[in-house]
Amino acid sequence: MNELPYVLAAESELPMPMEYVGWSALALSLLVTIAWLAYFYR
Repeated sequence: MNELPYVLAAESELPMPMEYVGWSALALSLLVTIAWLAYFYR
């Protein structure tokens, strides 16, 4: 039963890096889309 606080603490630290991963993936996909559109419509 003593493991529960450590598990909860570990889980509470997880969303922050995943949030950065999500935002970086979004930014990368936007850059790829803009580059593709610039190449396609030139």
